[in-house]
Formats: sequence, structure tokens, C-alpha cells
Amino acid sequence: MPVASTALLDTRGLLCPGPLMEAIRAMRYVDAGQVLVILSDDPGARTDIALWAHKTGDELVSIVEQGGWDEITLLKR
Repeated sequence: MPVASTALLDTRGLLCPGPLMEAIRAMRYVDAGQVLVILSDDPGARTDIALWAHKTGDELVSIVEQGGWDEITLLKR
């Protein structure tokens, strides 16, 4: 089933821990069942955000490489 994004967060250009901190802040405004798509060119963001999502109980839907940056999709639980 395709997941429609409900919020987009562009953190390209931010270095660790910037993308994670911005994702944490943005998820406060996302309702349960909605999706946040994070764009990041920081290689550490994929690990940091995945671990944080696991810890909070949110779902890491996907991490897709887009040629120089990643599209990280989270589902708020």
C-alpha cells in the first residue's frame, strides 16, 4: 500500500545532530497515522533517525537514496 506524505521536512545542508533534532521537533506536529518525509544529505541521519523512531515506537517506512541525499519516511504511531 503506498503511503501518502502529510509533512515534508528538508534538512539538507544540516549536519548531525541537526536532522534528528529537526525530525523530533516536526514529529510533535504530526498526528498518529500521518507520515513525515525527511530529506537529508547527512549520512548519519539515516541511522540516527531510524534508532530514534524505533525508540519512540514510530515506524521507519523507508529510506530511499536520491543521488546525494536520502528521503526518510516515518509513520507516526
